Amino acid sequence: MPEPLDPNAPPPGRIVRAVYRGGAILPEQPLDLPDGTPVQLVVPSGPTVIVSPEAAAGAARSPWSALAAPLGRAGILAELRWGDLLALAAGLLLYALTRLSGIAAFPIYFFCDEAIQANLARQLLASGLRDADGTFLPPYFLNAEKWNLSLSVYIHLASRALFGGESVFLTRATSAAVGALALLAVALTLRLVFQSRFWWAGPLALAAAPAWFLHSRTAFETVMMVAFYACFLCCYLLYRTRGAAWLFPALVFGAMTFYAYANGQGVMLASGALLLLSDLRYHLRQGWRVLAAAAGTLALLVIPLARFRLLQPDAYEAQLRALDSYWTHSIPLGEKLATFGATYLAGLSPAYWFLPNSVDLARHRMLGMGHLPLLLLPFILVGLGVCLANLRSPAHRTLLIAVLAAPFSSALVAISITRVLAMVVPAALLAVIGLDRCYAWVAGRVRYRVAAWAVALALGLSSLLLLRTALGDGPTWFQNYGLDGMQYGAQQIFGELVPELLASEPDTRLLVSPTWANNPNAFIDFFLTPAQAGRVEMINVDAFTVSRQELDPARELFIMPFYEYERALKSGKFVVDPPERVVPYPNGSPGFYVVRMRYVDNVDALFEADRLARTQLVEDQADIGGPVIVAHSMLDMGSPAQLFDGDPHTLMRGFEANPLVVELRFPQPRSVSGVTLTVGSMDLRLRLVGTPADGGPQIIAEQSYTGLPPDPTVQLDLPSGARELSSLRLEIAQIGGGEVAHIHVRELALR
Repeated sequence: MPEPLDPNAPPPGRIVRAVYRGGAILPEQPLDLPDGTPVQLVVPSGPTVIVSPEAAAGAARSPWSALAAPLGRAGILAELRWGDLLALAAGLLLYALTRLSGIAAFPIYFFCDEAIQANLARQLLASGLRDADGTFLPPYFLNAEKWNLSLSVYIHLASRALFGGESVFLTRATSAAVGALALLAVALTLRLVFQSRFWWAGPLALAAAPAWFLHSRTAFETVMMVAFYACFLCCYLLYRTRGAAWLFPALVFGAMTFYAYANGQGVMLASGALLLLSDLRYHLRQGWRVLAAAAGTLALLVIPLARFRLLQPDAYEAQLRALDSYWTHSIPLGEKLATFGATYLAGLSPAYWFLPNSVDLARHRMLGMGHLPLLLLPFILVGLGVCLANLRSPAHRTLLIAVLAAPFSSALVAISITRVLAMVVPAALLAVIGLDRCYAWVAGRVRYRVAAWAVALALGLSSLLLLRTALGDGPTWFQNYGLDGMQYGAQQIFGELVPELLASEPDTRLLVSPTWANNPNAFIDFFLTPAQAGRVEMINVDAFTVSRQELDPARELFIMPFYEYERALKSGKFVVDPPERVVPYPNGSPGFYVVRMRYVDNVDALFEADRLARTQLVEDQADIGGPVIVAHSMLDMGSPAQLFDGDPHTLMRGFEANPLVVELRFPQPRSVSGVTLTVGSMDLRLRLVGTPADGGPQIIAEQSYTGLPPDPTVQLDLPSGARELSSLRLEIAQIGGGEVAHIHVRELALR
């Protein structure tokens, strides 16, 4: 263990402890004094030294020295002794061991969000750094319906250019390598800013956090965001304690945090606003040259965001809608603010962070563990106390701001660990600050070396135990391996089984079910060559049970999860050959079946019986200024309630009926003169059939609409004007859509 920086307790009174290194006197705590303030330095082994205003002003005129010459006599690296470097190397070595060992095997899933970044990097490299729309150096990339990806794609592009090819190991190792910056930043922050005795324990504490252990072994973009945020905090604190030159790397790393992951935008917005306000006097004292240079740097860093806003002006609203944020719901502002507050506080809850929870999806948790080690809770609480007691210290205040900023973005939607993962950085820093204070209480009774070895062994063994447990027990922690669980199978199906089958049966087409994973097409692009991908179709077996399709068992091979295999057997519509292959789940149960199928002889009669059954209307309840029975054709998306929620972004989609029938049955007669209808983009024919409450003849109105704009809104009046009706039937037909069509209905209003 490296020797402690200063084993003596701080002297009493208003004297600030400092150390002399590399020709500079470094206070343990930033003084936050106006330029030119005389400072009296008491040197224990020599005479009193007075720092004159002129000397202070001279230092203020040279803010670039610490950054311009980092390896020089006064540079920050000159402060690191050989013991320090060895301790830092040991921490990084332990991190590399516990991240890279079995990285392709745990987590047991390889998620579409991991694959798509490598896919986009490959496509960008192949197309001359242009995206599918032809945009040169696109500022953001679309991940399904969300604009989540930016800087991480370019980092994977560099990795691919350097190492070539694609693999699960390379994709995840690229992310883990960037993640190592978080450990380095935490160590330097503790060593250079807080002058911590146990600074080397910061990387060990971070590495031992279950949330960071799990996610730093994935290629989720949140890992890079956390790493860059740690670097931002380190550089900002060096700016506050070492000089103005560190403001510029702080701005760069802040921008990298912002662009690495969509949630990093909120983290940096909250951090930047709070740090700007809390340190405003310090910023203004830097002089107009520094401020002008910082403003110019910031303007350059904002250019990608400005380009994106010009290219996609509606992206932020669409992003929140895709995430079903309550901010897009038609609820009062007060309710939205209350929801934000409750969600935000949940992201700060010790119970969420230190105890096992069921809030996060199983694939983002480690069984029986909190996101942070319970062992560190006492030290983190002490560290929080130290920061609160030193609130006037900019360094301690910055850590509190980092804690407050971490849940900000997630609170706009819902708390989940991938969105609040930045919390692990201030948690590691607070744990070591608390450890320092706890050691100060027992320093007279426990030797530093004894305490240091105990801390190192406890944290180091914790990381190794996490690795052993994850690789040994992790595959069977959570045994829901399907879509709403672990989404297991990408490597096993697309990385192993599909290439093997394509090679062994060159005339066979593979029909692979997509129902067990989000965006499984990303796996085709990641694992398969274009020639292989041309012989693979993503299709659900239900497509063959709803309507008759061409089936050639001699040339088509199905790969389907066990539940689809069971449905195919129970449907009575297929003759299913014995499985040619069964891919087991990690717990040994059947996961995927490889089978050939053909229709039974009387399948046409079975399909006709099903079709007639589906023409029957389904009854639901809705509220249209009072309860209404809504009878409608069978749906495959949404519900009747979404027709009347005032939000055209929500929709109800018909399963197959053309026309789609919506019949409103009023418990009490309702006065109706017509309707206003918003549908998906199509040419349509609308027919209204009103049944008068007085028993008179039905009232019918019909009109066709063509050449409409996207998602059009149309109106149709009853010919008799307003009438008291007991029911109103709408028949919404897609012109030219055939008998089977998925008709989208967004809003319906009665007039």
